[in-house]
Amino acid sequence: MGLETAHWLIGGNRRRLDAMTDDMWGAGDYQAVAQKVTSIADVLVRRAHVESGMTVLDVACGTGNASIAAAELGARVTGLDFSPHLIAVARELGAEANVDIEWLEGDAQSLPFNDDSFDRVISAIGHMFAPDHRRTADELRRVSRKDGCIAIACWTPEGSIGAMFQRLGEISAPPPPGFQSPLLWGTEDHVRELLGDGVEFERHDVEFDEPSAASYADFMLTRFPPLVALRADVGDEIVRETYLRWVDEVNEADDGTLRYRGEYLVAVT
Repeated sequence: MGLETAHWLIGGNRRRLDAMTDDMWGAGDYQAVAQKVTSIADVLVRRAHVESGMTVLDVACGTGNASIAAAELGARVTGLDFSPHLIAVARELGAEANVDIEWLEGDAQSLPFNDDSFDRVISAIGHMFAPDHRRTADELRRVSRKDGCIAIACWTPEGSIGAMFQRLGEISAPPPPGFQSPLLWGTEDHVRELLGDGVEFERHDVEFDEPSAASYADFMLTRFPPLVALRADVGDEIVRETYLRWVDEVNEADDGTLRYRGEYLVAVT
């Protein structure tokens, strides 16, 4: 996830967000949030059949979950994200994992690579937040080799995380004209329209198991940068109330803890 997440939640003022990108992603602790969904990267890399020696591009790589997982298999990996702060964190994590990855700042809608550059092009809950879906899809296809594949993972609109984004969108400023919901990437019809026929789909869940609903809400409200930004933009009270209501609704536990599942769609060309 990158800048485009906040672009959606805060209401679409891209110029304003471009100016505050690094400051926003320096707030909170996105690395801690990303650690809760590392299983998505593992599933995606496995489903993409990443092998040693392959060239792999991780688009909107965030703090590098999928990039690092691919590099640990011996692939030659490039991780790209819009946020300088996230790239800096990813570089540190890659060094800690003792893997060699090229980290670049860049836009999923305008990838700085030649045609047919990569054996595998992947994105784990990242590219879906780029505003222009068609441009993003065309770029994924352009840099992927003809005998390679594209593998992406995106939250579904009917899943718990999808419901969270929709709920927060209701208290955000109106989106700009022509806005497309990122959650469309979590629907099979939309992905087929963008990437063509022959896409294979699987549905998976991230399982969240937390000590309590309140502690998890506090964690996310203070560490997930787009939520931190939304609190500053529309007010702490309304964001906190909206988020806590969602947490209570998705909680499957009845023992005072929090347990819920976040569904995501894996699509592989």
